[in-house]
Amino acid sequence: MPEGGVAPALLEAWLTGRSLARGLPLPVASHGGFRVDTNGAAELRRWVFPTADMRIGELAGKIDSPREPIKACVPARDLAGFLPSGWDVQDTGYFMHCRCTPALPDLPDGFVARTEQGGDSGRIDIATTDGVLAARGFWGRGAEAFVYDRIVVEAAFRRRGLGKALMGLIGRNRHGDDLPQLLVATEEGRLLYLSLGWEVVSPYATALRRERAPD
Repeated sequence: MPEGGVAPALLEAWLTGRSLARGLPLPVASHGGFRVDTNGAAELRRWVFPTADMRIGELAGKIDSPREPIKACVPARDLAGFLPSGWDVQDTGYFMHCRCTPALPDLPDGFVARTEQGGDSGRIDIATTDGVLAARGFWGRGAEAFVYDRIVVEAAFRRRGLGKALMGLIGRNRHGDDLPQLLVATEEGRLLYLSLGWEVVSPYATALRRERAPD
């Protein structure tokens, strides 16, 4: 059995919040996982699975473009074991959750925050007082989870407490409810979130179909 894995309902809750945060179509159940039609230049759609099994291999056999990545809440080696030849797989993150109280949004001196909100999603920017963007994050609030998305602190402004402040500012939009908080973190981000009381639920891996050589 593959390592890791998350409950399908929890994965759907994260994907729903992520779609709200990005203005994308909501996830659709398919092939034992979920399909999100991203319709971008680099990515047409993505397939996301709570674990890895033979259905991933069946789906992968029908995909002939790198614009349809397959993602799963398992280590890369386990995802690779179900894929046919012609796919590259790597560990790309960690599925994390938290029922903790969001960090206090204590901005360091010399920075200001701006919020843009529309319905169940929003964006928060942290900038210097002279207007240089230092950090940015998005959020989406679905019926089953509150999702943090694309949390970025610019390299020149790291190690100043801006990541913690940004998470706290975003977390205020939960409005005090008890929705689980979810995100998928990079290796660097994981360290920040662990320090704020988050927990790793599972690894998160990505597989991309290689471009076919022209005939």
